[in-house]
Amino acid sequence: MITVPFHHDIGVVRVFLRFSRAAALLICVAALVVLVGWWWQWPLLTTMWPGQPAMTANAAVGFVLSGGSLLLSQHPAPSWSSVGRWLSLGVLALGAVTLAEHLWLVDLHIDHLIAALSTRDPAGWPGRMAEPVAAGFVLLGGLGLLLPARRWQSLRDALALGVLAIAMSGLASYGIALAGKSAMSFGRMPLHSTVLLLLATLGWLCAAPTLGLTRVATADTLGGALARRLLLPALLLPAVSAFAFELLQSWLGLPEALAFVFVALFSGGAVAGLVWWVATLFDKLERQRRESIALRNDAGTDILTGLPNRRALDEALAGLLRGQREHDTTFSLLMLDLDRFKTFNDDFGHLAGDQVLRITGHLLRAALRPADMAARYGGEEFVLLLPGADVDGASDVAARLLDAFRDFAWPHRKVTVSIGVAQAVAGDAAEDLIRRADSALYDAKRGGRDRVVALALPPASRAGTYPRAALGP
Repeated sequence: MITVPFHHDIGVVRVFLRFSRAAALLICVAALVVLVGWWWQWPLLTTMWPGQPAMTANAAVGFVLSGGSLLLSQHPAPSWSSVGRWLSLGVLALGAVTLAEHLWLVDLHIDHLIAALSTRDPAGWPGRMAEPVAAGFVLLGGLGLLLPARRWQSLRDALALGVLAIAMSGLASYGIALAGKSAMSFGRMPLHSTVLLLLATLGWLCAAPTLGLTRVATADTLGGALARRLLLPALLLPAVSAFAFELLQSWLGLPEALAFVFVALFSGGAVAGLVWWVATLFDKLERQRRESIALRNDAGTDILTGLPNRRALDEALAGLLRGQREHDTTFSLLMLDLDRFKTFNDDFGHLAGDQVLRITGHLLRAALRPADMAARYGGEEFVLLLPGADVDGASDVAARLLDAFRDFAWPHRKVTVSIGVAQAVAGDAAEDLIRRADSALYDAKRGGRDRVVALALPPASRAGTYPRAALGP
């Protein structure tokens, strides 16, 4: 059984790695902006817009550490990669300690560590980060620590899916909160924290694009193309639809039924766009597949006669010999040559000769079974492979071919053929079988042409000299 190796699209892999580095830089910049906002008491920098929950300073520090770890994890120097893993450990510890504070209702004095360094009203600094953010940090820290460990790939994928679940739940519930409804279970999580969690997860996944969840997305196959086109829209569409529905009701004052109609139109349009996008991909791939088949057929087909060429013949003959060795199957080979073809070309021209070759291809195809194969061997020589036929059966086929050529109404003058027949025996190589058929063909030519010479195979002669049986006019 042939196993097709897994191939990645190198261009896509590079794009994923660039996205990972860009995500790391964006996370660091966004988190540093939040820290500047808290340090200088500029509330607008800590929230998406006034009146919305602010990202805590500890959460901003966690995102700086996570972004730095993501950036350093791709550094070629092992020492810097090691620093990146230490930063991931810090992210995990920050999230774990905060979760412990929430679970056991204790104060471990980490919520105001940065505020203690400030002379600008430390009491005004934010306190504890939300539970979902803390849980996301634990999972992100684990992602960073497990990046170089291939044997823990399943656990790494599970951690990534966990952060994605937190981020997508936050986006959906925040969409309802932004639209004017009461906050849901994730409503305390700031929107920019949710977005950065999503961005960090995608960044960590793209940092190892040939492993885990992104392995298929970087493949140079239809599955890879579909994953790249559909996964991100599929993640974002539910949250966007929920936000649009509540926005139409709360901010624009539309009745629920009318808002539902608009959201249905939006969702239908989005799905239709994705379907069209995928349809164009399938169309392109199908055309490429057909072109590939056409090229493959052209590579194995003789243009003039329409028969398989020498390359296709060699492949088919190798397959039959392999079947004979492994399953003790029987087959025979016929070598056919157009009699006095050079003289025909000299008398009537090469265009007439080409016409004879085309007619020969037609006659050979018409005389054979679907399982048989006729190929142009070179010049005016042709080879026929007859699976399941012994030397007697092959001789009968050759006799029918003689009659077909004799009875055909040739345009200029009669064209006859000489045929050599050889049956494959155990231990034959392709050269051995062709040599015997060619020797039989030579005997047919020497015996007067327009005849068949077959190498009979009595049991006593299988390892010795093959007696010849002639069949002619």
